[in-house]
Amino acid sequence: MMTQLSCDDIRQTLAAGATLLDVRTTDEFNNGALPNAKNIPLAILPVLAHEHLDKDETVFIYCRVGSRAMMAERILAGLGYRNAINIGGIHQYQHCN
Repeated sequence: MMTQLSCDDIRQTLAAGATLLDVRTTDEFNNGALPNAKNIPLAILPVLAHEHLDKDETVFIYCRVGSRAMMAERILAGLGYRNAINIGGIHQYQHCN
């Protein structure tokens, strides 16, 4: 399920220690990402999640339009991440800078 957040929601949660996860490809990420986002492409997320993400912290996941973020949310839930949240596509949040 996709969660719609306001820019303030995102800023406050990130300030409290949450992670912003971009699951797009490295090329997409390098062409523009949300501030302070970590990039772990969906294809390698199951392999790298444990190295880069804390299972006890909130992880906001986004991609280009939301479908990869939805898959990433399922992958992370299966790996035991209880607070992985799909926030949808980057275009919904580009104005948050």
